[in-house]
Amino acid sequence: MTTSRLDAAKAYLAERNLTPAVRQPGASRVLGGWIGPEAKRRVAANARAFAGARLDRLTDSWRATSERINDELRTDLDALIRRSRELESNNDYAQRYLQMVETNVVGDAGPRLISLADNAPGNPDQLARDAIERAWKGWLKRGVCEISGTQSGIEVMWQIVRGTARDGDYIIEEIRGQAAGNAYGYALRLIDVTRLATWYNREAADGVNAIRMGIEIDYYGRAVRYWFADTRHSAPQPVAAQNIIHRFRGIRPEQVRGIPWMHASMLSMHFVGEFALSALVAAKHGADHLGFFVAPDGDPQAPLLDGDTDERGRTITTSAPGTYDTLPMGYDVKTVDSKYPNEVFDPFVKSANRRMASGLNVSYPALCNDHADLNYNSIRATQADDRDQWRKVQAWFREAWLETIFDSWLTMALASGAIRMPNGSPLPMAKREKFAAHAWQFRGWQSNDPLKDVQAFREELELHVNSRTRYTAERGREFDDVAREIALEAQTVPTPAPAATLTPDPGAADQ
Repeated sequence: MTTSRLDAAKAYLAERNLTPAVRQPGASRVLGGWIGPEAKRRVAANARAFAGARLDRLTDSWRATSERINDELRTDLDALIRRSRELESNNDYAQRYLQMVETNVVGDAGPRLISLADNAPGNPDQLARDAIERAWKGWLKRGVCEISGTQSGIEVMWQIVRGTARDGDYIIEEIRGQAAGNAYGYALRLIDVTRLATWYNREAADGVNAIRMGIEIDYYGRAVRYWFADTRHSAPQPVAAQNIIHRFRGIRPEQVRGIPWMHASMLSMHFVGEFALSALVAAKHGADHLGFFVAPDGDPQAPLLDGDTDERGRTITTSAPGTYDTLPMGYDVKTVDSKYPNEVFDPFVKSANRRMASGLNVSYPALCNDHADLNYNSIRATQADDRDQWRKVQAWFREAWLETIFDSWLTMALASGAIRMPNGSPLPMAKREKFAAHAWQFRGWQSNDPLKDVQAFREELELHVNSRTRYTAERGREFDDVAREIALEAQTVPTPAPAATLTPDPGAADQ
C-alpha cells in the first residue's frame, strides 16, 4: 500500500477513534488497514437503519433528549408559560388563535345541557328534564357559579379553554356546601396555574409520595395533593386533590402537567413578528426621511437654512407639497431609498405564517384572515378539516370539564333541594341515577353553500343514511327545540288560504 493510502487509512481510523490492528480472526480491511472485532462493533453501532437517527456532521445541530416528559417540563414549563403569555399580550396571531379557541370550542352561548331523564326507556320524564335544564341555566348566571361573583358560566368556560391553550393546563377549586354562597351548594374558584409550585419536586420514598412540579402523586400517578405558593420564594401549601379539578391534554404517559398549545409555533410567532415589526419600522423611517443635507466641510452642526431649530440648536428644514427648495452654496442632498417592504416580504411572511398555522393545528386562511388564494373547493376542504379539529377539542372539553362539573353540581343541587318541579317540589336525591342521564349540544357551523347541502341532506334522508336529529346537531341545534318551534309556529302563524281557482266557461271557446 502506498504511503498516501496508508496515511489516509490512519486518518480515517484516528478520526473515528479506531485502533489499527494486525490481521486476526474477525478483522476487516479498511482502506488498506485492519480493524479488530471491537472496532467493527463500534462502526456498526454508528451505521443506523433509520436515516433520522444518523449521527454525523449533517445532524450535529439536531439536538434530542431521551428524558421523560416530566423531567423535560420541570426545566422548561415555567419559561414556556411566560413566553406564551407574552405572545398573548403582544403578538397579533397569538391573540387571534386564542380567540379562535374560545369561539370554536365554547361559542357565544356555550354548550347546552340536554337532560335525558326517563320514566322508562322511550318514556321521557319531561317535567324532570325541564327542571334540570332550568336549574342548570340558573346556576350558570353571573354571581352564582363562580365564587367571586364576577363571572358567569359562559365566561368561566371561555377562561378554561383559553387558559388551557395558553398555559397548557387549568385549575379550578370546587367549593361545596354553605361556603358556595348559593342555593345549589356548589361553586367554582378559578386558580392561576402559575401558583402551582412547579419548582417543588421530590422522589418517592417509604411512606412518602413523589411530588412532580407541585403535584403530589401516589404509586399509580394519581394526584393526592396540590402544592400552591404565592411566589417562588414562599413555602408551598398543600390542598387536597378531591377539591381540585386539574385538566390538560396529555401527549405522553405519566405526564402530570400540560404543555401550552402554542409551544410548537412559539419561535415562528416571535421571530416572524419581530421581522414584520422591523420591516414596518424601516418602511416608516424611509417614508419619513426623504434625505440628508450634506455640508461642504462635513460639519453635522453647520446651519442649513433659515427656519426652526431642534433641541440642540440645529436648523430644521422641511419640504411642503408644491414648493421649490433652495440649498446654500456648496451643500448637497442625499436621498434615502428604503428597501422595505420589498417584493419578497409578503411571500416570506406568508410562508412563515403557514408553518405557524400548522404548529397550531389550524388552517392558515382562518388564522391569518387571508382567503385570497382560495377557491370554492379549497374553502370547503379547509373548513371541513378545521371543524374536525375543533370537534376533537370540543370532545376533550366535554369529557375533561363539563362532565366533571355537572356530576358534582347535580349531587349538590339535589342534596340542597335546588332542582324543583313546577309545583315547587324538589327532585329527590334517591333518583339521582335517573336524573344524571344527559347529553351536551355544542355549537355548530353553517354551510358556505346551504342550498347544495340541504339538497344533499334530502337525498341522504331518502336513502335512510342520515337523520334530522344529526343534521340539526351538526348546526348546533337540538332537534326537539326545532320541532317545538315548528309546532308553535303552526299554532300562531295563520295558514295561507289556498289560491282561488277559476272555472272555465264552456261556451268561451265557441265565441
